[in-house]
Parts: sequence; C-alpha cells; structure tokens
Amino acid sequence: MRRDDGFTLMEMIVAVVVLGFVLAGLAQAAHFGIYAWNAQSREAARVAQLERVDRVLRLLITEAAAPLAADDKDEFVGEEHRFQVVTRLPDQPATNPVRRAQVAVGVDAEHRLLLRWQPHPNAIALKTVPPAEQIVLAEGVDHLDMRYRQNAADGGKWMSRWNDASLPGLVQINVVMQNEHHAWPVIQVATMIDSNGSF
Repeated sequence: MRRDDGFTLMEMIVAVVVLGFVLAGLAQAAHFGIYAWNAQSREAARVAQLERVDRVLRLLITEAAAPLAADDKDEFVGEEHRFQVVTRLPDQPATNPVRRAQVAVGVDAEHRLLLRWQPHPNAIALKTVPPAEQIVLAEGVDHLDMRYRQNAADGGKWMSRWNDASLPGLVQINVVMQNEHHAWPVIQVATMIDSNGSF
C-alpha cells in the first residue's frame, strides 16, 4: 500500500510549537534592541545637553567684563544658587551691535535652568533697552551650587557669595539634577581678567 503524502497531526503540533519559540525569541531580541537604542539615544541627548550647558556657562564666565569703575558692583554678582554677569552672549556674530549683555543664570520653580539676558545699557547708545529674553538651558535641574574664589593676591579663599568690585578668580558651578543617576561633573571656570584688570 502506498503512504498518503502530508504531515501527521503530531508533526504539525511540533512545527507550530517550534515556530512559536522562534517568533518569541525574535520578538524579545527586537524589544531588547529597541530598548537599547532608546537608552543610547537618551544618553547621547543628555551628553549633548551637558556639553552645551558646559560650553555656554564657560563662555559667560570667561567673557565676563571687568568693572568699569572701582565702585561698580553690578558687573558680576554671585549668589549661592544663581549668578548675574555682564558678558558677551554665546554665538553672537561679530557684526551684531549687541556686544555686551546683562545675563542672569538660575533655576526656576519648574526646575528649568534658565539664561535670562538683555543688552547692557552701556552697549547701546541713544536707544531704549529692550525687555529681557530667556532660553532654557536644561530641564530637570534641582538647583545650582555656586562658589567663587578670590584672586591669589586677595587671599584665594572660596566664598558662597560674590559682590565685589573685582571679578572672582575662579567660579565653580555644580548643576544638581533632580534625578540623582544623572549627576553632572562640577564646572570650574577661570575669569580672563584678574582684580588688576590685566589678562
């Protein structure tokens, strides 16, 4: 007698079970790949944000303007969790008439690291100073921890506040995030001009 072509019921069940295992493995591998890709993308975005904030804060400090007069204490005002400085804004073209700006950096109630700025009055002649503008540098920030170091000639002490007629020698900025797993390295920047007004 000749055997009919085809599969038995048992063979079909085994094939379906094996195919199910293969599809489950592929689905799990795809899920892991998507998760890893998303995690890598989030980390890359976080690092890019960190680098941008680091670059902006460093430029603001290094380009800080020396006081125009010995009793002028508004050029650089440092507090424990924010600072204000007369400086050059980042990414300003050489043809931009706004060379100097009054800049304030701090964290608002929504845990955003903000940069508020407006042209410094001495930078624009015979014009009304426009209202302050602001940009968000980073989100999810709990607060800033600021420290200011005197120039070596003045004693070289670290201080939590700065309201001196001269610029601090060093500024230390610790960006404290709400998520403790995303700690940022401490930023330490030297001003380009010392208390004598020389480079």
